[in-house]
Amino acid sequence: MDSKEYFDGIAENWNKIRSQYFKDEVREKILQKLDIKNKVVGDLGCGTGFISLGLASKNPNIVFAIDQSQNMLKEVKKESIKQNFNNIYLIKSTLDELVLFDESLDVITINMALHHIINPSKSINEMYRVLKNEGKLVISDVYKHNGEWAKEEMHDEWLGFNENEIREWLEGAKFKNIKIEDTKLNAIGISIKGDFTKTGIFLATATK
Repeated sequence: MDSKEYFDGIAENWNKIRSQYFKDEVREKILQKLDIKNKVVGDLGCGTGFISLGLASKNPNIVFAIDQSQNMLKEVKKESIKQNFNNIYLIKSTLDELVLFDESLDVITINMALHHIINPSKSINEMYRVLKNEGKLVISDVYKHNGEWAKEEMHDEWLGFNENEIREWLEGAKFKNIKIEDTKLNAIGISIKGDFTKTGIFLATATK
């Protein structure tokens, strides 16, 4: 089973799983960093729409909810209809080869998805490509931890990141105005064997 199959399989239960892993305050911290009214936004690795739905409520022109999992996108569609949002558009795509035109987005968010990507540097370069000049990127993810079980059970490619790694990748892609902060929030995971992992969540912002 690969990560796509894993997320396809848990899509209907992801909201419950996600709420046990990290709390809604993460979304609020992301939204506080952005002014997206009348803008075109891409939410990468959108899952069931935790961030996408929050973005849609802030009056952007369009939110592209982007994920490689068809079943996750189906959950976004169901919830967007329930909440009467007509500005969310679903796109099935990997995050290291985005099916988007150059300079097509004003803003990109990617929440808790970077650690599922084999080559984060390649993905960050793709984010730079599809952002307009002066466009803004917000990455939220976990700090490094020792929960090796997550690689097998949750198909994590990386056990979190340190700030130097994130900064190096952003600088390598030619992003500017890079800021990385500790949100003081935690992500908590428990393996099927009862192993407990707790780590912090960082927020990185940058502009093209």
